[in-house]
Amino acid sequence: MTTWWKRIQSKWDAWCGDREMEQSIRRHLSQNGYFGNSAKFSGVRLVAMQRPGWQQLYRFEVRARVNFQTTEDEPDPAPVYRELFGLVREDYRHNQSQVRVFETPQQRAELFQNWSEGLICLRGAKGLLS
Repeated sequence: MTTWWKRIQSKWDAWCGDREMEQSIRRHLSQNGYFGNSAKFSGVRLVAMQRPGWQQLYRFEVRARVNFQTTEDEPDPAPVYRELFGLVREDYRHNQSQVRVFETPQQRAELFQNWSEGLICLRGAKGLLS
């Protein structure tokens, strides 16, 4: 019973729930030197919103492989993975999504302070508020 519950819990933790947002994050990672398609998400949570819900902030953690640029005659380097901390700002009125990833949770918390001004902070914002 315990292994079944842990398996369900790990699937829930890695579940994004919003295909378009997940694609935005993967695209951002690919454009910024990582293999976005193979990135593993965890802790995707809604952390702040503006009534009536048009603007929303999400936090997430991701494990992404670094995309080293090599020439054809060079051997592929050993894979290097990074644990990244990110924020997504969704504005459904204008169908816009802004994604930022950081190497430390402190950098993410600083941006959260800026982006969440005037928004309602939810329980998932624990650790981002100072």
